[in-house]
Parts: sequence; structure tokens; C-alpha cells
Amino acid sequence: MADNDDVRKQAILRDGDPQGREPSQWSDSELDAIERLLHSSLARAGSAVRETFARADRYMSAREFVEFWNGCRLKAMATVGVSGSPHIAPVHAEFVRGVLYSSIYVDAQRRRDLETNPRVALTTWDATGAVAIVQCRATVVPDSERVSRAGASGRPRRTVLLRIDIDRIYAMKGRSRT
Repeated sequence: MADNDDVRKQAILRDGDPQGREPSQWSDSELDAIERLLHSSLARAGSAVRETFARADRYMSAREFVEFWNGCRLKAMATVGVSGSPHIAPVHAEFVRGVLYSSIYVDAQRRRDLETNPRVALTTWDATGAVAIVQCRATVVPDSERVSRAGASGRPRRTVLLRIDIDRIYAMKGRSRT
């Protein structure tokens, strides 16, 4: 039987291909699509976001962004419920061959939120000040339900795989320490 990390990786990586996480293994078109999103997102951003993320000395290329994103173990995912209440939780979310995936518990409030509003936001950061924000739409991948690690009750939980289609990406490197 696979251990819990294998179960999680299988759900996120679909075909279990760890090379799919490495942008050095991606096609030029997969990286170019992310590069275009980085540029178009800043072009459409409001002034506060542009002032924060459009620093030439902290610019992240598509490759740097994916390496940073996939290198951060946890991301925060926010959804909005029917009443307008936000719901946020730590998640695993990784790019695989140019596509962003995450898993979510089948009984999570955020999954119920996605049934009526597929818009989500994810963010991650590190201690140097590097940060990335992704605004997107999430859909459940058909037939992706899997057994996951047990919860506090000791009973196994179930997850589904989310395919996340990105609308905007804002990212910047951390400050250099000299």
C-alpha cells in the first residue's frame, strides 16, 4: 500500500510523473503561456498591485515563478461562499507541465463553495519576501476521487483533484540580502 505522501503526489501529479513538476522539462509553449500571463496580469492590474509587483529588480520569469511556486510546500487557497463569506485553508498546489493542480477534501467547505462559484485565489511566500498570488477558476477533474490520509477520527478521508485555470499571476522575488 502507498504511503500518504504517495497518495497526495498521485492526486496532484495525475500520472505520477515527477518530471512534470520541473519547468526545465516543459515545452517552450508551456513556459511561454505562463510568461504571457505574468505580463498581461501586470498590464491589467490596478496601481497598488503594479507599484508592488512591477519592480524590475524583483521580476520573476515564468521558470523562476514555477520553481518558486512548486518549491513552496503549502499555499493558502481562498474561496467565497454563497453568503459572501470567505473561506481559506492551506493546500498543496503544483504546476505539472504548465497546468496548476490542487487536491481538496470532498467534504470541505471550499469544495461546496466551488459548486456555486469556481473563482479562487491562491498565494504563497517565503521568508525573503518572495511572493506569488494566483487568481483563477477551479474545476473538479472527473473521476479523480481518491482515498487520503486519515483525519482526527482515524477514518480515511477522500479528496478530489482540482484543475486550476489561471486568470492572473502576480509574483516577485524576495529582497536580496547583502
